[in-house]
Amino acid sequence: MSTTLDNIKPETLARIERQAHFLGLSADEYLRRLLPAEEQELALSPDISDDEFVKDMAEFADVDSVTSYTGSYSREDIYFDHD
Repeated sequence: MSTTLDNIKPETLARIERQAHFLGLSADEYLRRLLPAEEQELALSPDISDDEFVKDMAEFADVDSVTSYTGSYSREDIYFDHD
């Protein structure tokens, strides 16, 4: 039976242990502090409601006319602001 630790290189484990020791923590506590408190924190939370998002997208898409692009998509056109 393989464990996660079997898949971690010894050099990586040594680095984790050194960093934890430097911070005065056990390796377990050090790794736990790297993780989010709740799994839900892994997902991005929107700053606005769904209704506000839909309204903003509708306003964004509501244009009378779109000007056509007259460039050639050359390197100079793409990188006009830097080398």
